[in-house]
Amino acid sequence: MAFRLPANLIVGSQYQAVSPGDVEVLENSLPPSSRVLVGLVFAERYDGFLEDCERAETALREAGIPAWPEYARLVTPDPDGEPVAWISYQSSPAFWIPILLIIGSIFLLPILSALPVWIIDKLFPGVADFITTLVVLGIMVGVMMFIPKMLSPAKEKR
Repeated sequence: MAFRLPANLIVGSQYQAVSPGDVEVLENSLPPSSRVLVGLVFAERYDGFLEDCERAETALREAGIPAWPEYARLVTPDPDGEPVAWISYQSSPAFWIPILLIIGSIFLLPILSALPVWIIDKLFPGVADFITTLVVLGIMVGVMMFIPKMLSPAKEKR
């Protein structure tokens, strides 16, 4: 997982932000027009990931979020194929909240689909694996119920 910086840029400071609030605090402490790079890490690269990145790019441009002068894109899917959307923009204390709202609305379905499994796993460790096992067993029972019907000789109609 790597973002390829333009040739004339180097990383000045690197921070590990684990929540949207961390990014907001960090952005408020930066001088205006600092370059900010945020990686949105997903559990997997789902169908439609690239299309969602393009929609997010368009929405952020329409909202007037400034891109880096050296890099023309605001939203970049990870070039190594990892499930990461890189958000690169020039900071201003007022930009992170609109970016978060726009990105959240576009990537809402993948976030919401993972949320119930995450909550269940945190509240009841191992239950997600149990549910998966039950689904697989249900499919096997369904298949086993249809096999005898498929293998029995056809009855003649009069």
